[in-house]
Amino acid sequence: DNWPYSDFTNVNLPLYLDIGCGKGGFLLELVGRRHGEKDANGSFEGIRNDAYMNGTKAFEDTTSTWLPSKMNYLGLEIRPGVSQYSQKRVEKRGLSGILSFVGCNANVDLDRLLSLYQESADENEDANNRPAFVSIQFPDPHFKKQHTKRRVVTAELVTTLGKFMKEGDVVFLQSDIKDALEAMREKFVEEDGTLYFDEWADPTTKNSATVGEEYGMENPLGIPTEREVSVLKNDLPIYRTLFKRNGVGFVAKQITELESS
Repeated sequence: DNWPYSDFTNVNLPLYLDIGCGKGGFLLELVGRRHGEKDANGSFEGIRNDAYMNGTKAFEDTTSTWLPSKMNYLGLEIRPGVSQYSQKRVEKRGLSGILSFVGCNANVDLDRLLSLYQESADENEDANNRPAFVSIQFPDPHFKKQHTKRRVVTAELVTTLGKFMKEGDVVFLQSDIKDALEAMREKFVEEDGTLYFDEWADPTTKNSATVGEEYGMENPLGIPTEREVSVLKNDLPIYRTLFKRNGVGFVAKQITELESS
């Protein structure tokens, strides 16, 4: 379907990637706040028309600290019907051209999608169109042993991110289940994860729900997901960590080694 040209007006921009985006409420709010049109009262026209988006009003947008002023946004959701629903919401909110939802299995299709996006850049442009910020938020923990392969964060996913991300680019992980956060984190502190990513933590960034808790950093973006709003409303802890791509050059053979193992 000529992706990414079909969904993005400027394919030369860096990418915000939200893996496991569900119905897309978080990205719609994030993109709406950063790029949506405002009415005379400073409100976003047609954006806050459901309970979740109304519930985010009290949360400060701190994205400017972490995200470039201009970028594209991509949400990946394993259920095609849900991603199609999300894409219709993009059009209704007037965010076409900068926000796209794709139905796929990130562990199978991410390398192909990011290759298409990167290869779409104009020849006279710097190779800047890569995933500059990746978020994986509140995924299904899949605790049963027979369901382990269904987890979002795998060694293959981490290697693919290492392939496309540049030094300083960010991966943000969060969950309200400590074991689920640690299962994701584990993949970034072993094998290719520890080779290409360094864990970042600011001990001064605590929020009221997680003071004294391990992985108690604040949400760096400020804008919460639907699950996050619900958890915070019940004064329950959220566990978070953040990794930055280091300067180690990617070795292509490692993708091949993973596929053959």
